[in-house]
Amino acid sequence: MKRMHLFEFMDFRWYPNLLRNLQTNVIQVIVTRSPAFDSAVPYIDRVLQRVQTNQIVDLCSGASGPWLRIYKKLGMSDVHVLLTDKYPNVEMFADLQGRSGGRIVGIAEPVDALNVPPEVSGIRTMFTAFHHFRELEVETLLEDAQAKGQALCVFDYVPDKLLTLALSPLTFVISILQFYFLSFAVRPISWMQLLFTNIIPIVPLVAAWDGFVSAMRKYDADSLRLMVEGRSTDRYRWEVGTDNSYSRATPMTYLIGMPVESEP
Repeated sequence: MKRMHLFEFMDFRWYPNLLRNLQTNVIQVIVTRSPAFDSAVPYIDRVLQRVQTNQIVDLCSGASGPWLRIYKKLGMSDVHVLLTDKYPNVEMFADLQGRSGGRIVGIAEPVDALNVPPEVSGIRTMFTAFHHFRELEVETLLEDAQAKGQALCVFDYVPDKLLTLALSPLTFVISILQFYFLSFAVRPISWMQLLFTNIIPIVPLVAAWDGFVSAMRKYDADSLRLMVEGRSTDRYRWEVGTDNSYSRATPMTYLIGMPVESEP
């Protein structure tokens, strides 16, 4: 089934930043509890070794994605993760810095994944966010990493779109319940989180819609291969693949670009 770029509330500038942060807070709980992106660790380790850096720049971080879970699993013990976002969740970034002993820090100013400032350098990573970009924006994102000589690692889980569409009533209910109950695990908890997630369930309803749209927007491995076709050079190479070590039904897709001259 062809990719459908429907709207997500969190993409709109007018969407209140308060609600956006409450939503990404719960997403952070979900991905931290799930082992899904543990599968990405060997790929990141390989790029760290070849590029020979201990700095990771996470793009479109939300409230940190899976980093609180996976940073300790990396082979390099002194890796530092820099969280960035167009709409940074500053409060959660600060909390993660304390909980990680300073290994995970965030930039309070907005960072555009399509034009990352040159001073923000390191291996660029992106989890479950690639679908936010249209095809022309993806070209810009890939070109920005390649032109600035920065490695890029994109990871996502791509469900079957037809199945997602067929089961959408059930997935809506599951998503609403998931956001409602897992909101109690958000730390630090706030009255605003309780008010707009549990008392007035705006966040679960919006998240259910955004989650459905995310599934319909996601790029499969074949689409990723077309995006990087012809982009590899003698100084920079791209690779695309799938990893079903976590889920055979919904394999993890990965897109990795890295400078060739950094290989040992």
